[in-house]
Amino acid sequence: MSLPIAPGTYGIDTAHSQLSFAVTHLGISTVVGTFDRFSGALFVGSGLADTVISIEAEMASINTGHTMRDEHVRAEGFLDTDHHPQMLFRSTAIAEAGSGYSLKGDLSIKGTTVPVTLDASYNGAAIFPVDGSTHHGFLATGSISRDAFGVGTGVDILSDDITLTLNVQFVQPADEG
Repeated sequence: MSLPIAPGTYGIDTAHSQLSFAVTHLGISTVVGTFDRFSGALFVGSGLADTVISIEAEMASINTGHTMRDEHVRAEGFLDTDHHPQMLFRSTAIAEAGSGYSLKGDLSIKGTTVPVTLDASYNGAAIFPVDGSTHHGFLATGSISRDAFGVGTGVDILSDDITLTLNVQFVQPADEG
């Protein structure tokens, strides 16, 4: 089985994509944020076994809409962005699951790599009228543990579970059909 797109290397249209997260605060509300600078690619092979997605985010680009909170989360007790500037996800397996895909991979945050599974869906393709390129939309989401990565360990006002969401448009290479 393969993705419904041609083999090739697809870059991310970062202007029309978002890497976000959500964490529960005090058990009563959800704080949502983004990583505003990220890059990556989708390498589509002849089948799902030959297909890999790789995403890298600049941790210092965290944006929760509150400057003091962002500075606190960048600090040593949380993301420690001075010593761990990147977050990296690289898929290890993609399989059909229900009406979408199960995306397994290794997620590295703050010097720790943990296997994670994301639920993914293919949202279709469209021609971007500005330049005529073909864009393919994907959504991937899953839950990770703050404690597993040593992020804010012992801070009990935040949930351990963090929801990660990648809402992305990959751009088909110009030489692909």
